[in-house]
Amino acid sequence: MTLKMEFPLILFKIKEKKKDYSAEKFVSDKCRMDFLKFGSGDRNLIIIPGLNVKSILTMADVIVQGNSIFSKNGFSVYVFDRREDASYPYSIEQMASDTLYVLMELALENLYLYGHSQGWMIAQSMVLQEQERINKVIFSSTLSHLNGNAKAVLTKWIDFAQHNDVHGLYDDFEKTIFSEGFARIAHQAMMDEAKTVTGDELRNFILHTENMFSFDVTDKLEKIKTESFVIGSKADKVFDYEQIKELAEKSHSKSFFFENADTVLLLPPEYNQRILDFLLS
Repeated sequence: MTLKMEFPLILFKIKEKKKDYSAEKFVSDKCRMDFLKFGSGDRNLIIIPGLNVKSILTMADVIVQGNSIFSKNGFSVYVFDRREDASYPYSIEQMASDTLYVLMELALENLYLYGHSQGWMIAQSMVLQEQERINKVIFSSTLSHLNGNAKAVLTKWIDFAQHNDVHGLYDDFEKTIFSEGFARIAHQAMMDEAKTVTGDELRNFILHTENMFSFDVTDKLEKIKTESFVIGSKADKVFDYEQIKELAEKSHSKSFFFENADTVLLLPPEYNQRILDFLLS
């Protein structure tokens, strides 16, 4: 399916320039969406991160540092946030359509897609909607539908947010989804960010988390024809390894699973090296 560009672009401007990346905002009649851009290669790597409470721009330095391997190897890297003006309910499929719309309005071609956790759910929907436009896709640390353990973890996060326990929420993020190495890098930034979380941001986080419970594309995985790579860990504390392996088999993906490392978007360094090897193969 090809999306039609029904809304004219009104504004696209750089919000701020820092170091070797730009933090930008896409604005049109249809949606508003923040994103990071770094690198200057002719291949465009689109990264869709997992759940977050605040805009990805607040963690821009850490995100760029952890993904610099791609910009150093011939890719222009775009890391997209969720749209900031969504109306609810806001499904995974709608998130995918909005991100595709922004990609089309930015006239980005030669696309490679990398989705992590909830970002994979969005990436999977993007591939099914616009499969012919995407060269390769990486599915990182996620499931085609939630199992009991994943539901329990997400329910706990929703409970923290509903009780305005931001410190508890961020502390559980670190314990559950961050590797020890990443936690050392990101801990202070996470604690500083937690102090700035607003009630509206917590409400949006709850809604974004709740929409994962109804997501189930298990029966559609075989429709994915784009060359794909599933990466994860046998020690994942959120997503069950056997289900991630099933995802890889049903989508006919290449795969690699770490034995003991917690899965995380940035670390260990070999995580992104494996992804880069797939992208360049």
